[in-house]
Amino acid sequence: MLPIWWFTGGMIRTLKWTLDSIKGAPGFFGLNVWIKNIFVPMYGDTSFVGRLVSFGVRSFMIFARGIGTFFLVILILIATAAYVLVLPVLLYLFFTHLSGVLV
Repeated sequence: MLPIWWFTGGMIRTLKWTLDSIKGAPGFFGLNVWIKNIFVPMYGDTSFVGRLVSFGVRSFMIFARGIGTFFLVILILIATAAYVLVLPVLLYLFFTHLSGVLV
């Protein structure tokens, strides 16, 4: 019964979780807020230098948070792949061990 649920209902739940997590990854890091405000001066400093520093800081933060988002998505995909592969691998190992014990 477990293998049937694992690859039907469990797989559907896992794929929904994967898609929801990937969609929410930029929001987790606040990436969209940083991108939206890239040209807004920080602390209301509207001088040229203030705008330049603000743009530089926000560009760096967008880059750093983009890397964080990328690695989070990679971890989510690894977790999904582990879910897909763990049951077949365990069943294979179980039956391999069982055949060795019975022989």
